Amino acid sequence: MSQHTCPSWFSFSLDNVLRRRFHDPAAILRGHIQPGATVMDIGCGPGYFTIPMAQMAGETGRVIAVDLQKSMLDKMLYRAELLGLGGRLEAIQCKPDDIMVREQADFILSFWMVHEVRDAGLFFRQVAAAMKKDSRYLLVEPKFHVTGKRYGRITGRAEAAGLKPIEEPSVPLSRSVLFSL
Repeated sequence: MSQHTCPSWFSFSLDNVLRRRFHDPAAILRGHIQPGATVMDIGCGPGYFTIPMAQMAGETGRVIAVDLQKSMLDKMLYRAELLGLGGRLEAIQCKPDDIMVREQADFILSFWMVHEVRDAGLFFRQVAAAMKKDSRYLLVEPKFHVTGKRYGRITGRAEAAGLKPIEEPSVPLSRSVLFSL
């Protein structure tokens, strides 16, 4: 999936008070996740979005959390268990060129990670295969790290994989697009 990874010891930077001021998961995900939905967080790290996704999907919902690093998945699962959400989560340790998901979701998120993927075309084909007919995929990339030109190449690869842009939601410090099939 990725050629670069955030070291797990640095995961504190992915979930802190300052970040919550800019990236409130509930605000960003509002309207995308319904109770009972199957949702996916690709590049979940320590679960910054995964945990709120599990809360939004409710007791009958399910979250598939995907990351390259077992240590990140372990942190996410530990946090989920503390909150009583462990039964709603499936952790998948992916490979650099395979998200390792063989089922479909109602909503998929990849937040600030696609710019690290070696083969974006392959990645987006896998995302498209993991989408149900009426599902949505939210791609979010950091403005400070991904130039407009590079973002255009990334979204172009998504479109070439069959994803159709339907909206450009406003996410602070980010470039984002919501796709359908």
